[in-house]
Amino acid sequence: MTRKFSRLGLIAVLVVVVLFVIACGDDGTTDTTAAPTETTAAPTETTAAPTETTAAPTETTAAPTETTAGGGGPATGEPIKVGLIASLTGTAAAPMPSMQAAVDLELETINNNGGINGRPIEIVSVDDKSDPTTAVAVATKLITEDKVVAILGPLSTPPCLAVAPLCEKYQVPMLRWDTPTLEYPNAMGDWDFICSVGPYDVADALMVQIKEEGWKNILGAADILPPNYQSLELLKDMVGEVGATITVLPDTWPLDATDLTPFINKIWAEYEKVKPDVVFAMSAIVQTPQITKGLKDYGVTVPIHSGPVSSHPAILSNGPEAVEGLYFIGAGITNPSQLPDGYPNKELMLDLSERYMAKYNEPPTLFAGAAYDSMQILIQGLKVGGDDRAKVRDAIEAIQGMPCSQGVVNYTPDDHMLHGGYNAWQVKDGVFTFVRQLN
Repeated sequence: MTRKFSRLGLIAVLVVVVLFVIACGDDGTTDTTAAPTETTAAPTETTAAPTETTAAPTETTAAPTETTAGGGGPATGEPIKVGLIASLTGTAAAPMPSMQAAVDLELETINNNGGINGRPIEIVSVDDKSDPTTAVAVATKLITEDKVVAILGPLSTPPCLAVAPLCEKYQVPMLRWDTPTLEYPNAMGDWDFICSVGPYDVADALMVQIKEEGWKNILGAADILPPNYQSLELLKDMVGEVGATITVLPDTWPLDATDLTPFINKIWAEYEKVKPDVVFAMSAIVQTPQITKGLKDYGVTVPIHSGPVSSHPAILSNGPEAVEGLYFIGAGITNPSQLPDGYPNKELMLDLSERYMAKYNEPPTLFAGAAYDSMQILIQGLKVGGDDRAKVRDAIEAIQGMPCSQGVVNYTPDDHMLHGGYNAWQVKDGVFTFVRQLN
């Protein structure tokens, strides 16, 4: 299936000031040329003791239509209330339409197929306005007045850091949508789970690429997003094991920069100096075409490789030719029809893509995939715990081997993040073409 740039793609062009920006503590407006030294603040100290995990790990290997549906027609019992802290307005609003669409799709699917043991899920949605203070206020209402069993969101790190201690206090499971940084898992508590993948897994995926392609001399440059610049920092200590070297430019470009010529000039100057085998130009969605085309126009002939934030059809917004030949890493949802037979969760990817396309006439984006993953994780918890928050939390923490759009969910008491699930992709004739599975 060709990934066409569409309405949701246009929405995602704005996302460069949103999810990953806020995850590194930046509002997307400051002109930042040095890598941030501190991306997130640690949340308030957790005082609640970890709840002993008693639920057996959920064994989930089939497509979601087989694992989440209760069967027997629409659910008619007493609803199970779940809070959704959405960023409908403010700086983090851009990805919300696709994320909300994925939540609605899964909600409809589960409720039309028996719900949770005959009970429908009821989503109570509130707007945090992308603001930590507002997030605490609406989360307090969800917990104390609406009596929700669990919370989905928020989307960005400042609201997440504000709400997480509240969930610890009231012992409410929280499925966060923000992006991990190198500071995690130290900045997490016992009741919050991150539904995305961080810099360690990006660096691990890039190492597989380096080994498979035989690159020995690497030039790296990045914007301020943690999955981009932090993964390059990690590679400095990793590439030696395969006899490679990496030169990483110290300057990072801000996400509100519209003219990247100064940074392209710096990359080109270093390119002329070190003569690399590959250029890792780790950029956000809307800036990827400018960086890639600019480097090629200057005369870069070696492969150009970007990171997971480029895994979106919006990079084709300036025409496929601007990014033709670009390598990047991304999850299976990037283009599931391209996944090889035997891919661990290809059936799941195709199922999600087909249902999403049928309902919205748009392919699911990486943001829709993250929302889908959080719903699948939540459903597994609710199937075990029902209205019991502690049992839901324990069941989520016990999930092992559950396929999702970002790989496989393997939570543990010491690690509430997702890991792996990255593939190498290349733009060929305007199509996101699968290269290899990475981790």
